[in-house]
Amino acid sequence: MLDYLFRFFELFTKLPKSVQEQIIDAIILTLTLVFKHFFRKKSEDDLRTATEEAVTPQQWNTTTANVTNIMPSLYSQKKKEEFANSVIELIRSNSFIQELGNRIDKINATDEEVYVALCSIETKKLIIEMLEKNTK
Repeated sequence: MLDYLFRFFELFTKLPKSVQEQIIDAIILTLTLVFKHFFRKKSEDDLRTATEEAVTPQQWNTTTANVTNIMPSLYSQKKKEEFANSVIELIRSNSFIQELGNRIDKINATDEEVYVALCSIETKKLIIEMLEKNTK
């Protein structure tokens, strides 16, 4: 298993459910930019390209900072930063993007807002499935 996946799952499962949900929401907030871009250019781009075009390095850094700040104060700053970086590495990984792309390719919505909402639901489901699979 990749090191960042191990770090993510090891710590994520120990967090209170409310913190887990806040982290997932922070991820989805960033990916909303991707979903909007992908909705407009679905016939031209794949999800990897849409992700690279829609989310700037600064936005990834902001998401990393948001995840760091969500973490409970009982963790050291270094541990929070390591965890936040592992979250971003996971979300940007080819395997995650490919699986998410496979799922959202099946979404047929003609309204951007509905499309983004359905993509967000699929993202949350994928993260939860990954957690369940890797914590058993």
